[in-house]
Amino acid sequence: MTSGTIFVLIGSCALIHAALLESLTHSGHPELRKDKNSADGFVFTIDDQAKFSFTQGVKTWLQSAPAFLYTEGKRFSAEDGSLKLDHKATESGADKMGTWTSQCFVYMAGSRSWKLCAKSWSSPAWPLVVFQQHFINGTALSAHDTDSVISGFPSFQIPPEDIGLGYLSFQGGMFGGTRFVTGRWTKGGGILSGGTEGGPVAVFDQNGGVCIMAPFSEFMSASREMDEKWRVNWGVMGGVVSVPTGFTQQTVVYCGNTGINQVFSDWGKFMRTYYNKEDIYRKTDLTVNYLGYYTDNGAYYYDLTEPNKTYEQTILDLKEYTDSIQVPFRYIQYDAWFYYRGQLGGTVLWKARPDIAPHGLQYIFNQTQWPVAAHNMYWSAKTPYAKENGGKYNFIVESEKAIPQDLTFWVDLFKQARLWGLVMYEQDYMDWEFSMMNATQSTVDVAKTWLMQMGQAARATGLTIQYCMSNPRHAMQSLEIPAVTQARVSGDYHPGNDQWQIGEASIFADAMGIAPWKDNFWTVTDQPGNRYHQSEPYPELEAAVSTLSSGPVGPSNMLVHTNVSLLMQCCRADGLILKPSKPATAVDRQFWQAVWNNSVGPSGQVWTTYSRVGHDLYFGIILAADISADFKLTPSDAGFQFFNPKTVITRSAQGVKDTQLSDFGDNTPIQLTTACTRQDFCMYYTSPVFTVGSGKTKIIIYGEEHKFVPMSRGRVSNIDITDNDVTVTLQGTSGENIIFTYFYDGQMIRRPCTFDHTGIAKLRLGYYHSSNDRV
Repeated sequence: MTSGTIFVLIGSCALIHAALLESLTHSGHPELRKDKNSADGFVFTIDDQAKFSFTQGVKTWLQSAPAFLYTEGKRFSAEDGSLKLDHKATESGADKMGTWTSQCFVYMAGSRSWKLCAKSWSSPAWPLVVFQQHFINGTALSAHDTDSVISGFPSFQIPPEDIGLGYLSFQGGMFGGTRFVTGRWTKGGGILSGGTEGGPVAVFDQNGGVCIMAPFSEFMSASREMDEKWRVNWGVMGGVVSVPTGFTQQTVVYCGNTGINQVFSDWGKFMRTYYNKEDIYRKTDLTVNYLGYYTDNGAYYYDLTEPNKTYEQTILDLKEYTDSIQVPFRYIQYDAWFYYRGQLGGTVLWKARPDIAPHGLQYIFNQTQWPVAAHNMYWSAKTPYAKENGGKYNFIVESEKAIPQDLTFWVDLFKQARLWGLVMYEQDYMDWEFSMMNATQSTVDVAKTWLMQMGQAARATGLTIQYCMSNPRHAMQSLEIPAVTQARVSGDYHPGNDQWQIGEASIFADAMGIAPWKDNFWTVTDQPGNRYHQSEPYPELEAAVSTLSSGPVGPSNMLVHTNVSLLMQCCRADGLILKPSKPATAVDRQFWQAVWNNSVGPSGQVWTTYSRVGHDLYFGIILAADISADFKLTPSDAGFQFFNPKTVITRSAQGVKDTQLSDFGDNTPIQLTTACTRQDFCMYYTSPVFTVGSGKTKIIIYGEEHKFVPMSRGRVSNIDITDNDVTVTLQGTSGENIIFTYFYDGQMIRRPCTFDHTGIAKLRLGYYHSSNDRV
């Protein structure tokens, strides 16, 4: 150890930044407490040669590798001495996150000055370190390999021996979910794909310890690579020809002791606060909050109409049919079938073809009154919007694709689309647009400009945005774009495939403030004449996952083939989705099992979430499916330790009258068995135990019958508790009838409720005397 070694005890301070606490109070997530945000035991050490490590006790979790920089056609590295330390300094200051200190090192790479800093906050003491690369006078002739990096700081040496750590990596398309991978954090423990597909990596143990590595700024030009020496290097993507003077690239390492789900949640809260990511767009997005009808890939009417009819006629028939069966669709999604595409599939003109809508999209909107969510893909090099092709807007046009670089283009496009009902713009093929153009990968700003201008125009015209086929870089760029409210985290739905398994990717999406979207689904097994020649064996599982995702719910059945009773388990009579307070996500032990395969976790899919109702009352939800070996789940395994449930209600496949009530605790876990299949998946609900009447009476709330989320803020707005009774305030639509269920001293009570014109009802949860409604 050198005399210049500096220690930082990460997160040892108990303070919480006021702005973050305020944002959490209104976010539906549990507030951070001293013991929740603490990363006590993690120590960051950096010496006077910029060598650093993250340790916990005697274990080194992350060990630095030498920094390097490509410039002037050469690789300069601290390892061989070609990257020369010029001087070092300590810098300090304050920003909205608190008081910070940076340990900085200025290097010379040929004629270029490159400053590297390790920044940490001391008041409050956030459980993180931000690594900064400052390109003082830029770089030149830097590009060498698109799927690598031109600069490495921080760089981490993967240990040669197994030290009891696992890793997870978000990478690939669909918000990093399509190539998500886990393994052991040791040489030979797995391959981390990097370059254009790479994203956040978390290293974790089986005691709740987690350290997340991820870009902290300039997300569209940030990359990581794993090189031949088993080093994970973070920096500017490898295709960049030159970095401009004054450019700064940052990477964060965020550590905690509260497990994978909670540390990702805390990291996400920090990132959203730092970037002022507003959640008002997500909370008010029609397409996130209400039931919609979808026509994208996997849907019955994807590139298919009713026989001998146009899409226009088919949509009008859909509207008439769904009204007749009283399914409250509040919008419709149009996919790639409606606009003009070139020979290579790219968008030429984003407007409806006359064979699709002979009277125009505005006519359909006027007739149906359905707002529209509309799909778009990458832009064709032949698009007449571009100045190069006689248009009036700035595009970069290459041999096959083009990319807009003009805010006015997006504003004009969205204003026109608003006339035919557009409320949500779906940007698909994001990874193709990025990875198949030279301009997006050879510069640090083109791809960012594309997304930022799109977001600014959406905000100006009152639209929201869905990302589809997005890499992690797009996902993280959404931190700076409030209009992005949702993103696909799965592959395309096709009847019977496994794309419903979104429990892992939803962790990352929620951290970024994004509602995860699992794509459309069928509610009836057989859809005659479908173009896929397949059936859907698990429609109830598809509907449950869609609801628990907290994202859009978008069925896609053919006419007269909708299971109304199943679909209405998702929502109220007005189409408001009855969702939990956060997406359902895979439990930590599911990741442990994937890495160590030693029965430490479930074999199958076990996801949990909760609804936060009233005065900080939490109602837990557990979904178990595709279980291949028995497993016992405790409240802490479920991530419920912060509200410590004492009882669990088992939703029976045979119906509500067979619903079971049992204790739930460390000594009375839930026994998950192989009976929890895809066909007969298991759902469990927890409730606080309300003691009234001088402690003589216990009330346990199940909630609204026949809903996947029986206790949702969309239905239950408040719970008032006195010494003598419990009163719930419910909200719905005029004339809507529901059954509200609870247990009164172990007896199951089913209370009917009809909403009047106010849409508000109050139920006092006492002993109900109607034999017809009490089981």
